[in-house]
Amino acid sequence: MEYQKRLSEEGAIDFEDMINDSARILREKQISGEQLDFKYIIVDEYQDISRQRFDLTKELSKICKAKIIAVGDDWQSIYAFSGSDVTLFTHFCSIMGYGQELKITKTYRNAQEVIDIAGNFIQKNKSQIKKSLISPKHIQTPVVIQTYSEEYDRKKVQGKGGKYYYLGKQVERLIGKILEQNKREGKSKNSSILLIGRFNFDARNLCFSQDFVYDEYNGKIFSKSYPKAKLEFLTAHSSKGLGYDNVIIVNARNEIYGFPSKIDDDPIMKYVVKDDTSIEYAEERRLFYVAMTRTKNRVFIVTPENHPSEFILELVKDHPNITVNGKLNREVETNVGPMKKCPICGYPLRLRYKKNYGLRLWMCSNEPEICTFMTNEIAGGDFAIQKCDRCRDGYLIVKKAGDHYILGCTNYKADGTGCDRMFSHDYYHRWLTTGFEDDLSADKPSYQQDAPTEMPQIEESPKKLGADERKKAEVHKVTYATTFIEKEGFLVVADDDGNILTDMELLAELRSLRAQIMREDKRPAYTVIDNKGLVTLATYRPETKEEFVSLYGLGETTYNAYGARFIEAIKKYYAEK
Repeated sequence: MEYQKRLSEEGAIDFEDMINDSARILREKQISGEQLDFKYIIVDEYQDISRQRFDLTKELSKICKAKIIAVGDDWQSIYAFSGSDVTLFTHFCSIMGYGQELKITKTYRNAQEVIDIAGNFIQKNKSQIKKSLISPKHIQTPVVIQTYSEEYDRKKVQGKGGKYYYLGKQVERLIGKILEQNKREGKSKNSSILLIGRFNFDARNLCFSQDFVYDEYNGKIFSKSYPKAKLEFLTAHSSKGLGYDNVIIVNARNEIYGFPSKIDDDPIMKYVVKDDTSIEYAEERRLFYVAMTRTKNRVFIVTPENHPSEFILELVKDHPNITVNGKLNREVETNVGPMKKCPICGYPLRLRYKKNYGLRLWMCSNEPEICTFMTNEIAGGDFAIQKCDRCRDGYLIVKKAGDHYILGCTNYKADGTGCDRMFSHDYYHRWLTTGFEDDLSADKPSYQQDAPTEMPQIEESPKKLGADERKKAEVHKVTYATTFIEKEGFLVVADDDGNILTDMELLAELRSLRAQIMREDKRPAYTVIDNKGLVTLATYRPETKEEFVSLYGLGETTYNAYGARFIEAIKKYYAEK
C-alpha cells in the first residue's frame, strides 16, 4: 500500500503496471468494438512468460483476431522466481482452445552424446514436452564427473583454502586438461573456459583455494597455475543462451546452497510465484539442463565424493558410460524423483538440515499455522518429531526397531542413564489425540507394549571446534602493481603473490593502437581510452561486444567509439601467437 501510495504521489508507473494497464485498455477497446490490423503476434522466449504478460498477449489477439505464435523451449524455463509460469507453455493448446505444435529438433551447439544424456535427464519430468534432439556433432567422453575430498588436515591446508582446498585443485586440474586439448586442436589461446556456479558467491568460494584469485569488480576468476587461461564465471541462470567451447560446473554439492538449491522461499512468495511440483526440484532440474548444454564440446562437473548432488547420482546411475574420475559415494540418501507428500495434509515435503536437532529433516511446506509435520525418516509414515514429555531437552524422533519404526528420545543411552521414552505407532496416536497418561506404576506401561528390547542409539553430534581451528578463511583477491612501457606507467592486475596477470605484450599492442587512433583523429589519449581501460582490455581480453561492455569501467559509449577496433586487435594478436 505504501509503495502504491508513493507511485501515486510521484505520478509514476512501474513496468508491471504498464502491462496491466495495457491489458485493461485493450479490454476497453474490445468492448467498444475497435479492431487493430495485426495478423500475427510472435512471442519469443515464451517459456518464461508470466501470467500478466500472457493476459496482455491474449487481450491483444482478441482485438485484432491475430494468430499467436509462441517460440521457446519448456526445457529451459528457469525464471519462476520472477513470475514465469511454465504451464502456460506446456498447456498452450488447451489454454488457447486450439494450437499446432511445431518442433525444432536440430541443434548445432552440443554434440549428440551430450544431448542424449541431458535430454534423458530433463525428460524424467513427465510434464515436460517430449523431444528428440538431433546434432551433426559427435564427441567421446561428453560428460566427465570429477570428484574431490572434503576431508583434510587442518594444519596442512591452513591458509590454503580449508574445505575448498581440494575443490580448487581439481578445478585447476580440469583447466589444465582443457588447455592441453585446445592446444592439440589448434584453438585460440584466448578461448574461454566457462565456470558455472549455482550462486554468484560460488566464484568467491572457489577463491578460498590458494590456487585461484578473485576480481570482485568484474566478478572474474584467475588460475595462478594458468594465469593466461581466459576464465569466465557465470551463474547457471545468467549462462542461459550462451555457448562456450568447454564448461566446468563447480557447485554440484548435496546441500542447501548446492545444485539443486534447497533454499526455502519466503512463504509470502507462494501467493505470487507458480510453484512447479510436477517432480522434485522441477525448476532446478531445468536449470541443471541449461548448465550442461552451454558447452560446445564437453561438460566437466565437479562434486564432493561423499556429498554428491542428487543430480550427479542420477546421471551416473542412468548412464554407466559417463566418465567418473575419483571416488564417488553412490549410497548417499537423495530426494530426487516423485514429489514426497506430507502424510498429514498432502503438501510437498522438503529435506532440510536443522541445527536445533542436528538432523536432516523432511518438513511440510504448508503454512506452519496449518501443518507443522516434520520427520527424520519418511518410512516412519505419519510419525512426527515431538518434544519429549519425559525429559527436559530431548526430542522423540523416528528410529528403526527391527521390522518397524518407533519414536524414541534423542537422550536415550544404552547404559540406562539417559531417557528411555519411546512410542509405538498405536500408542503415539492415542497419546496425540486423547492426551491420556499411562499408569507408570504398572509392570509394563502401554507405550512399552511393542517396544524393542533395546532402543537404537542416535549418533552424537560432532564436537565443536576450538577457537584456533575456527580461524576464518579469506578469499584470495587480485592485487595491483605499477609497470612501465617505455616511460608510461600502468597499474596492472596481479595475483596476491605479486605475479602479473595482465598480458603485457598485448597491453603494448593496444597502447600502439591507441596512439594510432590519436594521430588519425587528432584526439588526446583519455578521450580514446585511458590507461585503466587499456589494462582492463589486456587483462580480460574481450572478443565480443557483450564481453567488452560487461567490464568494469568500460561500456556502450566506449565500445561505440572504438571498441570494435580494439576487439579486432585482440583477436589478431592471439591468432598470430
